[in-house]
Amino acid sequence: MQRLIDAWFSRDREAQPRLYWARTRDGWRLALHRYEPDPPAHRTPVVLCHGMSSNRWDMDGPGSISLARYLFAHGYDVWVAELRGAGCSTKPNWWNGKRYNWSFEDYVYHDAPALLRTVLRETKAARVHWVGHSMGGMIAYAVLMTPVAEKIASAVTLGSPTMSQVGHPLLDLGVPYRGLLRLLPDRVPVGTLARIAAPLAPWLAHLLSRQIHELGWHQGNADVRLFRALMLTAVDDIPASLLREFARWYELRAMTDRYGMFDFTEHLERIRTPVLIVAGSHDGLTPAEDLRVVYERIRSKSKMFVIIGKESGASNNYAHADLILGLNAPKDVYPIILHWLEKQRQASDTRLRRSRRPLQRQQKAVARNKVVPLEMRRRNTSRPG
Repeated sequence: MQRLIDAWFSRDREAQPRLYWARTRDGWRLALHRYEPDPPAHRTPVVLCHGMSSNRWDMDGPGSISLARYLFAHGYDVWVAELRGAGCSTKPNWWNGKRYNWSFEDYVYHDAPALLRTVLRETKAARVHWVGHSMGGMIAYAVLMTPVAEKIASAVTLGSPTMSQVGHPLLDLGVPYRGLLRLLPDRVPVGTLARIAAPLAPWLAHLLSRQIHELGWHQGNADVRLFRALMLTAVDDIPASLLREFARWYELRAMTDRYGMFDFTEHLERIRTPVLIVAGSHDGLTPAEDLRVVYERIRSKSKMFVIIGKESGASNNYAHADLILGLNAPKDVYPIILHWLEKQRQASDTRLRRSRRPLQRQQKAVARNKVVPLEMRRRNTSRPG
């Protein structure tokens, strides 16, 4: 049924992605949807990673609300990733032996490396650009603290917190009852419930308008038609283990591993890769102050922090989900990401030209003076009389 729904919302697209598969070391098959320009205008491919409880539709939404197709139209080789349990990737069921019991670390140490390995193998590229929304950007922070960071040319995060200053009164009410999350089933059916409730989208949009404007879409960045489409396509079931992990982070104001031995928040200084951090001006879930802390603590020589809102020249203010799935995102947010990627490409081209200059000077010297390189002289003198 879900494939039929996805096909219906994809029917009018001029470009259709090609499906690839990545396999993790712990046995999960991950989907990668590739938009490949012919010919590609850029050497470095772009990997797009969705947020929690979402899938490829987070980065490749309906109509023009698609960062994937926007970058593809500008000549980029775009790979839309789906983490374990999301979209077309492996979902736990009774015959494959998988369970809804994974954690954030599984994304960092299994899914991300497997996705990167597949993209690099298929494209023959040396590195990729990673663009992550919400949790997809949090994964980028964590990966950039590992040796895998050398495979990432730059990262873009949109509304991606480190939990140090995340807070909302609605979520605060649940902190004393965090222990009740243990009573949840392993599989929390948020995606299933969203699809069932999709026909009620107009009523829900009215009833929950305040919460939607604070935590998802600022007023004017969505309509009922968009809500209905996303409820049918962009929401997936998630494991209760992941919810409990994020609830623990929310209470601790830190991103620790499952044993509490390593705090990703405390090691942001390890990040040296170029990073663009994008915040929504009215994001009630991930305040700009939290993202500013990330910007100030990472040690990247090339970094940028942007708050999207009317004060910065955008056509509207932004919350959390609308940074990537807002009606105005194609004209307010996507060009900023494109500009960043172009800037990184130009910097890479400059470094490449500089690295070639010594070799070019040596080649000119050889041609002008007929200087025999040392390696050639050694080969000639080593030959018997």
